[in-house]
Amino acid sequence: MNLLRINKEINPVYCINSFLSNEEINKIIKYVKDIEQDCGKINGKKEETNPFTPNYHIKDPNIGNVPRIRISNIKWIELNKKTNWLYKKIILQIHKVNQENFDMILKFVENLQFSEYTESQHSFYSKHTDCGDKKILENFVDIRKLSFSIQLTDEKEYEGGELILYINGNKFISPKTKGSIIFFESDIIHEVTPIKKGTRHSLVSWVQGPNLR
Repeated sequence: MNLLRINKEINPVYCINSFLSNEEINKIIKYVKDIEQDCGKINGKKEETNPFTPNYHIKDPNIGNVPRIRISNIKWIELNKKTNWLYKKIILQIHKVNQENFDMILKFVENLQFSEYTESQHSFYSKHTDCGDKKILENFVDIRKLSFSIQLTDEKEYEGGELILYINGNKFISPKTKGSIIFFESDIIHEVTPIKKGTRHSLVSWVQGPNLR
Protein backbone atom coordinates (compact mmCIF):
# COMPACT_ATOMS: atom_id res chain seq x y z
CA MET A 1 0.00 0.00 0.00
CA ASN A 2 1.33 3.45 -0.94
CA LEU A 3 0.10 6.40 1.12
CA LEU A 4 -0.90 9.56 -0.75
CA ARG A 5 0.40 11.74 2.08
CA ILE A 6 3.89 13.22 1.96
CA ASN A 7 4.50 12.88 5.71
CA LYS A 8 3.48 9.88 7.78
CA GLU A 9 3.18 11.87 11.02
CA ILE A 10 0.80 14.77 11.50
CA ASN A 11 2.08 17.73 13.50
CA PRO A 12 -0.67 19.76 15.22
CA VAL A 13 1.22 23.03 14.53
CA TYR A 14 2.90 24.21 11.33
CA CYS A 15 4.93 27.47 11.17
CA ILE A 16 6.20 29.35 8.13
CA ASN A 17 8.50 32.37 8.37
CA SER A 18 8.41 35.28 5.91
CA PHE A 19 4.99 34.35 4.55
CA LEU A 20 4.16 38.03 4.01
CA SER A 21 6.68 40.69 3.04
CA ASN A 22 6.85 44.15 4.63
CA GLU A 23 5.38 45.59 1.44
CA GLU A 24 2.42 43.21 1.59
CA ILE A 25 1.86 43.95 5.28
CA ASN A 26 1.89 47.69 4.62
CA LYS A 27 -0.67 47.12 1.89
CA ILE A 28 -2.95 45.35 4.37
CA ILE A 29 -2.52 48.04 7.05
CA LYS A 30 -3.39 50.74 4.51
CA TYR A 31 -6.46 48.82 3.32
CA VAL A 32 -7.98 48.24 6.78
CA LYS A 33 -7.84 51.94 7.70
CA ASP A 34 -11.10 52.48 5.84
CA ILE A 35 -12.88 49.48 7.43
CA GLU A 36 -15.20 50.03 10.39
CA GLN A 37 -13.74 48.78 13.66
CA ASP A 38 -15.51 46.30 15.90
CA CYS A 39 -14.72 44.75 19.26
CA GLY A 40 -13.82 41.09 19.49
CA LYS A 41 -16.68 38.62 19.84
CA ILE A 42 -16.88 35.18 21.42
CA ASN A 43 -18.50 32.54 19.21
CA GLY A 44 -20.05 35.30 17.15
CA LYS A 45 -21.62 37.01 20.19
CA LYS A 46 -20.53 40.40 21.45
CA GLU A 47 -19.22 40.27 24.98
CA GLU A 48 -20.85 42.71 27.39
CA THR A 49 -18.43 45.57 28.10
CA ASN A 50 -20.27 47.84 30.57
CA PRO A 51 -20.01 48.15 33.41
CA PHE A 52 -16.65 46.56 34.15
CA THR A 53 -14.09 46.79 36.93
CA PRO A 54 -10.58 48.23 36.53
CA ASN A 55 -9.17 44.74 36.08
CA TYR A 56 -11.62 44.14 33.24
CA HIS A 57 -14.01 41.79 34.99
CA ILE A 58 -17.64 42.17 34.01
CA LYS A 59 -19.98 43.13 36.82
CA ASP A 60 -22.91 40.74 36.88
CA PRO A 61 -25.55 41.82 39.44
CA ASN A 62 -26.57 38.20 40.01
CA ILE A 63 -23.25 36.43 40.48
CA GLY A 64 -20.70 39.21 40.98
CA ASN A 65 -17.54 39.79 38.95
CA VAL A 66 -17.07 37.54 35.91
CA PRO A 67 -13.67 37.40 34.19
CA ARG A 68 -13.74 38.76 30.67
CA ILE A 69 -12.65 36.38 27.95
CA ARG A 70 -11.35 38.82 25.39
CA ILE A 71 -10.42 42.46 24.83
CA SER A 72 -9.35 43.37 21.31
CA ASN A 73 -10.39 45.44 18.34
CA ILE A 74 -11.12 43.74 15.04
CA LYS A 75 -11.90 44.53 11.43
CA TRP A 76 -13.22 42.08 8.85
CA ILE A 77 -11.48 41.77 5.49
CA GLU A 78 -13.82 40.37 2.85
CA LEU A 79 -12.88 38.90 -0.51
CA ASN A 80 -13.02 41.51 -3.28
CA LYS A 81 -10.89 42.87 -6.12
CA LYS A 82 -8.54 44.64 -3.71
CA THR A 83 -8.04 41.63 -1.42
CA ASN A 84 -8.09 38.85 -4.01
CA TRP A 85 -4.27 38.70 -4.01
CA LEU A 86 -4.21 38.09 -0.26
CA TYR A 87 -6.90 35.40 -0.26
CA LYS A 88 -5.26 33.67 -3.21
CA LYS A 89 -1.89 33.58 -1.45
CA ILE A 90 -3.39 32.26 1.78
CA ILE A 91 -5.54 29.63 0.06
CA LEU A 92 -2.58 28.32 -1.94
CA GLN A 93 -0.64 28.00 1.32
CA ILE A 94 -3.56 26.22 3.00
CA HIS A 95 -3.60 23.61 0.23
CA LYS A 96 0.16 23.11 0.48
CA VAL A 97 0.21 22.85 4.28
CA ASN A 98 -2.78 20.52 4.34
CA GLN A 99 -1.18 18.20 1.81
CA GLU A 100 2.17 18.18 3.58
CA ASN A 101 0.92 17.86 7.13
CA PHE A 102 -2.70 18.00 8.27
CA ASP A 103 -4.46 15.77 5.71
CA MET A 104 -7.92 17.21 6.49
CA ILE A 105 -11.06 17.42 4.39
CA LEU A 106 -11.43 21.19 3.98
CA LYS A 107 -14.09 23.21 2.18
CA PHE A 108 -13.74 26.97 2.70
CA VAL A 109 -11.91 29.71 4.57
CA GLU A 110 -13.83 32.30 6.58
CA ASN A 111 -13.39 36.06 6.15
CA LEU A 112 -10.04 37.31 7.40
CA GLN A 113 -10.03 39.02 10.79
CA PHE A 114 -7.61 41.90 11.36
CA SER A 115 -6.99 42.00 15.12
CA GLU A 116 -5.51 44.80 17.19
CA TYR A 117 -4.21 44.31 20.74
CA THR A 118 -3.28 47.55 22.53
CA GLU A 119 -1.39 48.57 25.64
CA SER A 120 -4.09 51.07 26.65
CA GLN A 121 -6.76 48.35 26.76
CA HIS A 122 -4.43 45.68 28.21
CA SER A 123 -5.79 43.59 25.33
CA PHE A 124 -5.78 39.81 25.64
CA TYR A 125 -7.66 36.66 24.67
CA SER A 126 -7.91 34.03 27.40
CA LYS A 127 -7.71 30.27 26.87
CA HIS A 128 -10.18 28.96 24.30
CA THR A 129 -10.60 26.77 21.24
CA ASP A 130 -11.80 27.97 17.84
CA CYS A 131 -14.19 25.15 17.04
CA GLY A 132 -16.25 24.86 20.23
CA ASP A 133 -17.86 21.56 21.11
CA LYS A 134 -17.68 19.17 18.17
CA LYS A 135 -20.68 17.22 19.47
CA ILE A 136 -23.30 19.99 19.50
CA LEU A 137 -25.86 20.19 16.71
CA GLU A 138 -24.49 23.48 15.35
CA ASN A 139 -21.24 21.71 14.49
CA PHE A 140 -22.86 18.62 13.03
CA VAL A 141 -22.14 19.41 9.37
CA ASP A 142 -19.22 21.84 8.97
CA ILE A 143 -16.83 22.92 11.69
CA ARG A 144 -13.66 24.96 12.07
CA LYS A 145 -10.83 22.49 11.61
CA LEU A 146 -7.72 24.51 10.82
CA SER A 147 -6.85 27.90 12.33
CA PHE A 148 -4.10 30.27 11.30
CA SER A 149 -2.54 33.50 12.54
CA ILE A 150 -0.24 35.90 10.68
CA GLN A 151 2.03 38.29 12.58
CA LEU A 152 1.81 41.82 11.16
CA THR A 153 3.84 43.71 13.78
CA ASP A 154 7.56 43.67 14.49
CA GLU A 155 8.08 41.91 17.81
CA LYS A 156 10.29 44.80 18.99
CA GLU A 157 7.30 47.15 18.86
CA TYR A 158 5.35 45.51 21.68
CA GLU A 159 5.69 43.42 24.82
CA GLY A 160 3.39 40.58 25.83
CA GLY A 161 0.83 39.45 23.30
CA GLU A 162 2.24 35.94 22.93
CA LEU A 163 0.13 33.40 21.12
CA ILE A 164 0.45 30.31 23.31
CA LEU A 165 -0.90 26.87 22.38
CA TYR A 166 -1.38 24.04 24.87
CA ILE A 167 -0.71 20.68 23.28
CA ASN A 168 -0.71 17.38 25.19
CA GLY A 169 0.24 19.10 28.41
CA ASN A 170 3.00 21.13 26.77
CA LYS A 171 3.09 24.89 26.16
CA PHE A 172 4.05 26.06 22.67
CA ILE A 173 4.82 29.77 22.17
CA SER A 174 4.20 30.83 18.59
CA PRO A 175 6.97 32.74 16.78
CA LYS A 176 6.48 36.52 16.85
CA THR A 177 8.48 37.16 13.69
CA LYS A 178 6.80 39.76 11.50
CA GLY A 179 5.25 38.18 8.40
CA SER A 180 5.21 34.64 9.82
CA ILE A 181 2.13 32.43 9.69
CA ILE A 182 1.21 29.60 12.03
CA PHE A 183 -1.38 26.91 11.28
CA PHE A 184 -2.85 24.78 14.05
CA GLU A 185 -5.75 22.43 14.63
CA SER A 186 -8.79 24.44 15.72
CA ASP A 187 -9.55 22.27 18.75
CA ILE A 188 -6.21 23.13 20.38
CA ILE A 189 -6.55 25.31 23.49
CA HIS A 190 -4.72 28.60 22.97
CA GLU A 191 -4.54 32.17 24.25
CA VAL A 192 -3.06 35.60 23.55
CA THR A 193 -1.40 36.97 26.67
CA PRO A 194 -2.08 40.58 27.77
CA ILE A 195 -0.26 43.37 25.96
CA LYS A 196 2.18 45.11 28.31
CA LYS A 197 3.56 47.70 25.93
CA GLY A 198 2.85 48.91 22.39
CA THR A 199 0.35 47.52 19.88
CA ARG A 200 0.16 44.13 18.20
CA HIS A 201 -1.60 43.51 14.88
CA SER A 202 -2.38 40.11 13.44
CA LEU A 203 -4.45 38.51 10.73
CA VAL A 204 -6.40 35.39 11.66
CA SER A 205 -9.01 33.10 10.17
CA TRP A 206 -10.35 29.57 10.19
CA VAL A 207 -10.78 26.86 7.58
CA GLN A 208 -13.95 24.82 7.79
CA GLY A 209 -14.76 21.33 6.61
CA PRO A 210 -17.00 18.33 7.38
CA ASN A 211 -17.01 17.24 10.99
CA LEU A 212 -15.54 13.85 10.14
CA ARG A 213 -11.77 14.06 10.59
